[in-house]
Amino acid sequence: MAVLRKLYSKLHLVVNEAKSAVASVFGRKFLGYSLWVAKGAVVKRRVADKPMVTFKQRVRQLTRRSGGRSMPEVVQRLRPYVLGWKAYFGLSQTPRV
Repeated sequence: MAVLRKLYSKLHLVVNEAKSAVASVFGRKFLGYSLWVAKGAVVKRRVADKPMVTFKQRVRQLTRRSGGRSMPEVVQRLRPYVLGWKAYFGLSQTPRV
């Protein structure tokens, strides 16, 4: 981290040490993705745990039974969220997600 501070100080930039770390990529997440090792020692992308939990909570909120809405109304509200989430996390390489 000291090397980064020195390099960035020459560029007049400040390192946010709360968000930055020098660590293995397998323990970190970046823009909602994390990395995992598949068969054959191939590194692949997956959706990190926190965005997945947030997605499930939001879907439960949009599809709750106590809303008093018809099925087309539920689909109308759910569709943009699911399509946007799929477009953002479409680069993940997990077969089940």
